[in-house]
Amino acid sequence: MCSHLVEGTAGLGFNRNESSDEKPFPDAWCDDCNLIFQTYGGWNDDSEKLVQVRLLCSGCYERCRIRNTRTDVSLDDLAELRWQCGSCEEWHYGPCLDFSYSSPFYWTDENDAKNRVDALKPPFKRLPKNFLDEDFCIVNGSYFIRGIIDLPIIGTTETLRWGVWGSLKRENFQKLLTEIGDPKRVDLPPMFSWLSNSIPDYPETLNLKMYAHIQELGDRPKFELEPSDHPLSVEYYEGITAERVKEIMMRRLDLPEI
Repeated sequence: MCSHLVEGTAGLGFNRNESSDEKPFPDAWCDDCNLIFQTYGGWNDDSEKLVQVRLLCSGCYERCRIRNTRTDVSLDDLAELRWQCGSCEEWHYGPCLDFSYSSPFYWTDENDAKNRVDALKPPFKRLPKNFLDEDFCIVNGSYFIRGIIDLPIIGTTETLRWGVWGSLKRENFQKLLTEIGDPKRVDLPPMFSWLSNSIPDYPETLNLKMYAHIQELGDRPKFELEPSDHPLSVEYYEGITAERVKEIMMRRLDLPEI
């Protein structure tokens, strides 16, 4: 891959040879290097002297592809959208890239009436039957944590962030509680989780398989979706377009067409 695509850049264009089963991640280069490619009739001894090449793993290759692929609609095209934040209630311009749920799908008004926010206390050996705060939830003996699904936006370094809830086994839930204030919690292994919100912008998302990756103090867990053909999983691995971000914004924020 040409070095221009590697250094955290975005929107430089992504050109590559045809992929194949034998070579799923073919050579790739930016639009500037594509001028060299076209001038010299391809890559050869002369044209390759004019570019710097970097070797990447498959994961970094995909991230570079997502960041640098050009799209018909960019985030800059959403600059005139005006929307009101549901948290601070202030008005903002531009793309809204954070959407969240305050509770898992299974939390009901009946659970809310029984909620005691002071019921979850160390040493966490006895857990309440119903509990909800901004980070943890217990619903009739089922355990949930709040985290983030990051969808990389194609052609940018930005992500669309879904703040959702995922289930945990009781032992993992208690393990996380006991280490919640310990900086070493980042060393906890990924925890299997079922997505526990129904996101109407997709086919049913309840019970998609995920893994919770615990982050540094002050940061919520990151959810890694298991690869599948579900549209949310596809956007997690292949990226989401700015046009699709706009569609989600228009629907969720009830914005007028511009």
